[in-house]
Amino acid sequence: METVTLKIKNKNKFKHFLTFIKDLDYVEVLKKESDAKKENTVSENDFFALTGMWENKNISAEDLRARAWPKRK
Repeated sequence: METVTLKIKNKNKFKHFLTFIKDLDYVEVLKKESDAKKENTVSENDFFALTGMWENKNISAEDLRARAWPKRK
């Protein structure tokens, strides 16, 4: 048995492809990964994926520092 991993970029075409593959009697679909989970995650190597995450947030650098390093008594 041979195994192939595919990445289908277009969700609509993915559905059509999956329907087609399931109709073949000699192909077994092992698992279907949803990109919905992956869209919300950020790769460790994708630095620019976080750009704009603080947009429309009312917080300053001083506030961030105060929360990150509170004064110890």
